[in-house]
Amino acid sequence: MNITLKESKIQFKNPVIGQPTRAVEEHYYARRIVALVDSKEKQFRFMASELPFAATEEDMMIAIELQLNKEQQINAE
Repeated sequence: MNITLKESKIQFKNPVIGQPTRAVEEHYYARRIVALVDSKEKQFRFMASELPFAATEEDMMIAIELQLNKEQQINAE
């Protein structure tokens, strides 16, 4: 499986309803990643519990591989 990261965007959400959201680690909510998987563009979304704020490119690629493996297991059943 060949994975190439194309784009990564961090989503923020204030945990206190009604308060302004800031681009800080405490407000980190999720991450959207666009990657080329075997030359096909795919989108992935990871919540803060699945992928930490300080994730490296290697961490992102591992998370994508894990998600793809889960999808393959579900499709095989």
